[in-house]
Amino acid sequence: MGRGFGIPATPDAERARTVAAECERLGYSSIWSNDIPNADGIVTAGYLASSTENLRVCVGVVPCDRRPAREVAQLVSTLEIPLERLILGLGAGQSKRPLKTVAEAAGILRAELGPALTIGVAAMGPQMCRLAGRIADLVLFNWMVPHRIVWASALVTAGEAQRKVPGRVERAAYIRVSLEPGGSGRVEAEATRYYRIPAYRRHFEAMGAPHVSVGVAGSADEIPARLAAYDSVLDEAIVRALPALDTVESTLALAQAAAPTVLGVGLPPPE
Repeated sequence: MGRGFGIPATPDAERARTVAAECERLGYSSIWSNDIPNADGIVTAGYLASSTENLRVCVGVVPCDRRPAREVAQLVSTLEIPLERLILGLGAGQSKRPLKTVAEAAGILRAELGPALTIGVAAMGPQMCRLAGRIADLVLFNWMVPHRIVWASALVTAGEAQRKVPGRVERAAYIRVSLEPGGSGRVEAEATRYYRIPAYRRHFEAMGAPHVSVGVAGSADEIPARLAAYDSVLDEAIVRALPALDTVESTLALAQAAAPTVLGVGLPPPE
C-alpha cells in the first residue's frame, strides 16, 4: 500500500516545491496535481520533481479533449521531468467520444515518451474502468466510497484480461480529506460543487451513497483510522487536501495529519 497527497496545480513554484519536499520527508509515496486552464498540472509536476528525489510526481488528470497528447509529450520532454517518477493521468474531459479520446492519447504518449512513463486513466463508469484495465498502468478513481472502489476494481480486472501484454493495473483514488473544525463543511461543499455536474450527479446516485458522505473529515488523531477503509481496497490512497486555509502552513498541517505510519501504509515518517 502507498499513500499519496494531492494539491491543486499552481503557478507558485516555491509553494509546490515546499509541499512536495515535506511530503517526501513524511513518507508519502506520491504527490499529485490536477490540471486546469489557469494552472498547468504538467508544469506543476516539474516543480514537484525538482525538490524531491524519490517521490512519484503525478498529474491527475490531463483532459484529453483540451490538451493534445503530442503537445503534452513535448512539454514533459522540455521540462525534463524524470519519466521513471512521472504518472501522467488522462481524462476524457467533455469529449463526445471519451473512450476513443483517452485510448488514442495513451497510445500517442507511449509512442512519444516510451515505456518508462506510467500512464493513468481516470475512471468512474463501467466502460472507462474496463478501458483502464486494458490500456493503463494505473487507474485513478474519484469520489468513491470503499465499496464502490471494490465494484470498480472488479471491472478493471475484467479489462486486464484483455490486455495485449498481461499485467496488473495499479488502483489509486482521490479521497477528499479535511481537518476539523470545519472539515465536514469543506468536504460537503466540495462534494456539492461536483454534484451540480450532471455526470457526477449520476455517479453519486449510482453509488447509492449521499454525495455529502463521500470523503474524510476529522481531527488529526481521527483521520488515520478513517482513511484505513480506503487503504484496504487500494494500492495508493491519495489524500486530496481540503485545507482550512489556502496557505502552505494549512496544507502541511493536513499532510502531517494524514501521513503514512508504521501501521502498514508506505514508509514511517522520519524522526
